[in-house]
Amino acid sequence: MYFLLRILEKLFIIYFVSYMLVDIGLFIYSFIVFRKRNRKIKLPSDEPFEDQKVTILVPAFNEEVSIAHCAEMLLYLDYPNYELIVINDGSKDDTLDQLIKNFNLKKNRSQILQPLKTSTIKEIYQSENKELIVIDKENGGKADSLNAGINLASGKYICTIDADSILDNQALKYVIIPFLKNPATMVTGGQLAAANDITLKNNKVVSSRMPSNIWVLWQIIEYIKSFLVSRIGLSKINALMLMSGAFSVYRKDELQAIGGFLSPQNEHPYIIKNIGKGKHTVCEDMEIVVRLFKYRKDNKRKAKATFLPTPVCWTEVPENAGSLFKQRARWHQGLIESLFIHSSMIMEPRYKAAGLVGLPYYFFFEMLAPIVKVFAIIFVIVAVNAGMIDLLWISLLLISVILLTAIITTSITAVIEYWSNYQSRTNRDALRYKTFYDWVKLIFAGIMGEFSYSFYKLAAQLKGFVYFFANKSDWKKFERKGIKKV
Repeated sequence: MYFLLRILEKLFIIYFVSYMLVDIGLFIYSFIVFRKRNRKIKLPSDEPFEDQKVTILVPAFNEEVSIAHCAEMLLYLDYPNYELIVINDGSKDDTLDQLIKNFNLKKNRSQILQPLKTSTIKEIYQSENKELIVIDKENGGKADSLNAGINLASGKYICTIDADSILDNQALKYVIIPFLKNPATMVTGGQLAAANDITLKNNKVVSSRMPSNIWVLWQIIEYIKSFLVSRIGLSKINALMLMSGAFSVYRKDELQAIGGFLSPQNEHPYIIKNIGKGKHTVCEDMEIVVRLFKYRKDNKRKAKATFLPTPVCWTEVPENAGSLFKQRARWHQGLIESLFIHSSMIMEPRYKAAGLVGLPYYFFFEMLAPIVKVFAIIFVIVAVNAGMIDLLWISLLLISVILLTAIITTSITAVIEYWSNYQSRTNRDALRYKTFYDWVKLIFAGIMGEFSYSFYKLAAQLKGFVYFFANKSDWKKFERKGIKKV
């Protein structure tokens, strides 16, 4: 027993030290990146974008609270050539009626070619100026809705946006530039910011005060660490395997070539051959990026997933424990499903950084993390009772974790704040803190979260494993409040 505990001790030390070194490495890398980007990126004129048409797809299920505001904002973006397609995925509320009433939509009975099989399309609506198209279909899920949009899209690029989200006015230009500069670029995405408690005026954010809701505060800290630290570092080493479905851009021809997004209805030959019939995932955003990597590498083409910190997408986040728990459980279930679907790529040298770095990172330090943490907690309890570990040593370790968390969180927010001063006001607003008191509040919430929210999120991730093995496929949508508008 003693010998077994000592072996487990060494394994846990190796795992958590490796985990810490990877996180610190990504932090240092992002620090270097932000230091180099202390000047505002100057966007070119409209000319380079005029023949780069973008189709924005907005899947909507029971989004009556936010869909009109979302569509209105998206119709006034600073981009010379784009179309907006909203897909009503069998909503049971007034989502469709809100769109018809606010945009004076008329039925358009033109036929849709369906290279990607989807749930039944009931009707197509269009605004008089043809800037807005609405697809009304039977419920089939988010991936199925995106495929219905791809079938009707006329753009060279596909941009996916959640129905509770709004884009910074110039965001499209930022995310298209990497496609123009580098042919290896297959997907791009921008920073997500919590939209809770922000206020709009004339389609612009005029108020972005620090929220008082602790659940929103913890998610703001998560977004800063995830989008402005981890994803920048992983993107730079070409190991980023996930782009948020709330704001990401793809090449339309490649989406069509690999069969679009994974859904139970989809029977595209590429999916049948490489994944199998009937496979699906509750989170489509990671699976599609991994499949794009596979498609490009199998065809001996360079592949690049590019994250950009400058363009901002404001998205509403859950404000209560129950909704957030369901969302995090679903996210972890989707991560597990995506890794199992593409397990043959893990540690496969021919997929280079994606197979040797990216997928192993998500497998060991994202997917397995909750399982390892639970066993580590059990190990500590058993070891303390067996007299193998000094309780004082454990206490000092916890204090060290608090201090390290405080130092990293403080450094991250300070560096990003310095960088944001050279960017647009939107990037400054996305951080949410405006005063020293706000900043202290954010840091304190982050430290407190290490001993409360971390365990809550751990439980949600474990629930994700339960959902995975139970083969559950519910979207577990949380109730929206909508964005305030002056």
